[in-house]
Amino acid sequence: MIKYTFLALLLLPLPAKSITWNEFWEPFNGGGVCTKFVYREQYIPGNHWRPGYVRHWRERVRVPCWNARLERY
Repeated sequence: MIKYTFLALLLLPLPAKSITWNEFWEPFNGGGVCTKFVYREQYIPGNHWRPGYVRHWRERVRVPCWNARLERY
């Protein structure tokens, strides 16, 4: 009888948490963080001897991946 009780406990289904497809692929996609390039400008004022000019550059900014997907479409 004890043998069957032990066998029944082994075969008893345990609760399992199912994961979604996005949760499965999240570690491979960089953990849910994406990057995008932002164009920036800064005006450098001049004086009587040197004219002013505009300094421009591109920065990489971290954004959530859902936000990056929305901006693409």
